[in-house]
Amino acid sequence: MQSSSRSAAIAAELRDDILRGQYRSGERLPSERDLAERYGVHRGAIREAMKRLEQLGIARTGPGGARVAPIHEASLDVVQHLIDLQDPPDPNMVDQVIEVLGGLFSNAARLCAERATDEQRVEIHRILARAKGELPADERAAVMEELGDLFVEASGNMVLKLVRRGVRTDFMEKMTSRRPELLTPFSPTELHFKELAIAIDLQNGPAAAEAVHQIILEIRRHAIDSITNERKRLHIERPSS
Repeated sequence: MQSSSRSAAIAAELRDDILRGQYRSGERLPSERDLAERYGVHRGAIREAMKRLEQLGIARTGPGGARVAPIHEASLDVVQHLIDLQDPPDPNMVDQVIEVLGGLFSNAARLCAERATDEQRVEIHRILARAKGELPADERAAVMEELGDLFVEASGNMVLKLVRRGVRTDFMEKMTSRRPELLTPFSPTELHFKELAIAIDLQNGPAAAEAVHQIILEIRRHAIDSITNERKRLHIERPSS
């Protein structure tokens, strides 16, 4: 295995140990020498692995070695790793992520309703018409992503675009590609899509935001119920050791 690949694998293992709580905030990580002996690599590979942890914001290197940093000070990249720790994922973590995404999506819808061009409004209606139908989970996820992209584009807010891009890369694309059924109710409430379409036509930002908020609440309920039920099923079906 190449040095960079080995360093990445070591960093991933240490990252997961930190996120699982094996090392607590402020606790010193094993020394470079100890880690090099554990993994059978030179100390340069360990230093590279530590740099990766520092880039994630979950470790800090200083006099006396590396220590674990508070998770709440980590970068946004950590969110997906926290979700990946379990399969099915922790429903509380997924709920928190969807809650944040919902706020982002609702604000984008408000700005879109107030600022969208006529051409963008026509495109929004086209997407909403597709969203109201019964679609397979992966297609519905793609439609919702397309709608979110258009809302953000029509908002004209550069910071919102950058945040959306980061969140999409870190969570939505990975989650919807792996488990689209968890985030996309098969039969969403058509009323909320109608309310959203009317709000877009009337350039009513608050009404558009509220309609999206209700759609996100439905997605949250569906996702948490699906994940919770699957975790229960796996627990029941898993043979005792």
